[in-house]
Amino acid sequence: MITSSEDESSPIGDIVRAFRLLLDKCDTNSPTYLRTVLSKLRNIFASKAISEVFTYFCLHGASTSWILQCELNMPEATAYRALKQLRTLGFIAPALKVSKVRHSKGGPRPTIWALEGASQEEVARAYHEMRRSRKETGK
Repeated sequence: MITSSEDESSPIGDIVRAFRLLLDKCDTNSPTYLRTVLSKLRNIFASKAISEVFTYFCLHGASTSWILQCELNMPEATAYRALKQLRTLGFIAPALKVSKVRHSKGGPRPTIWALEGASQEEVARAYHEMRRSRKETGK
């Protein structure tokens, strides 16, 4: 049996500890719950783009498509597909529709998407990051 000290940090050990914590929070005798968790994980990590966007949300709580495109160097269509998939899976929901910007040429209003349980501060930070980024790029 391989053992390691608790203060060592390894990606494998971190993943095992996180998964054990997840399983400890549920009734481990529930095969339905476990199948649901595994299914959602497969859907997230089957795609590089979805896993990158999910990780971004876990770190920041909220974002817009524009922020994802800029921060993750991701094409617009890829960002929208990843957002759609995470919304379908139930991980994110629209938190705020940004009001029309003066002197805009039209088009849809940006939506700030938030991870379930995101704070108002995380939503506000995403809003300000989007505004700052758009001013810098002129979009």
